Amino acid sequence: MNHPQRKSARLTILTACFGIMLFAASARAGGLDDFQNANQLYREEHYQDAARSYESFLKERPSAELYYNLANAYFKDRKLGLAILQYERALRLAPRDRDSRANLTYANRLIEYEVKDKRPWYLKVLQDGLAKVTLKECLVAALSFYLVFLVVSCLSLVVGTRWRLASVWLSLLTLSVFLAAVSFLKFTNSGAGAQAVVTSHKAEVRYGPSKSDRLAFRLSEGLKVTVRDKKPDWFRISLLDGQSGWVAESEVTII
Repeated sequence: MNHPQRKSARLTILTACFGIMLFAASARAGGLDDFQNANQLYREEHYQDAARSYESFLKERPSAELYYNLANAYFKDRKLGLAILQYERALRLAPRDRDSRANLTYANRLIEYEVKDKRPWYLKVLQDGLAKVTLKECLVAALSFYLVFLVVSCLSLVVGTRWRLASVWLSLLTLSVFLAAVSFLKFTNSGAGAQAVVTSHKAEVRYGPSKSDRLAFRLSEGLKVTVRDKKPDWFRISLLDGQSGWVAESEVTII
């Protein structure tokens, strides 16, 4: 027996689904066209317009590629601080991207203010290594090896412990502990202090969080700093050479 109401309901659902698919496809196509237009603006050397287009995309769907393109637009527009900021953000999402790292290295060489890195060598090696992986990658790797370790442990209980199985078991346990330690270090390192970039032409660092406090030193555009504390409209920042002070919030941007 036919049920016209059920057929009508099914037809309505199918029509609605088809409409949603068409809308999503057109939205993706429109977004792709806008992205291509932004790239065209960049090629035509309309760098400010290209940067605005990339920024509008980033609000909807952040990606390392968009941050990289935005950084290039800012760099061509001679906005060194904003360019370095966006290269840093691109590397947060894709830490092993060669183009972003190469451009960031080149941009850092243009900074007028030179800061000597006084960190111990082992701390430099550790933090440089951690910068090449994401926290998510560390956690996934640690969890994967731990799950394999559990499977091998179960097998050893079923078939009996043999020296070959025991060596695999020990290796997996060691790797799991190592990767868990790396994940912990990555997490604590990311929480040790927010990283920021000087985005004003010259940033005045003072001994206290007000304009009336005495000037300590000035920082050039593009310099990377670590935020240690925050008060209304002010950040207490530190440099790799140990210098610290208070800078207006408007003169730096958190990565």
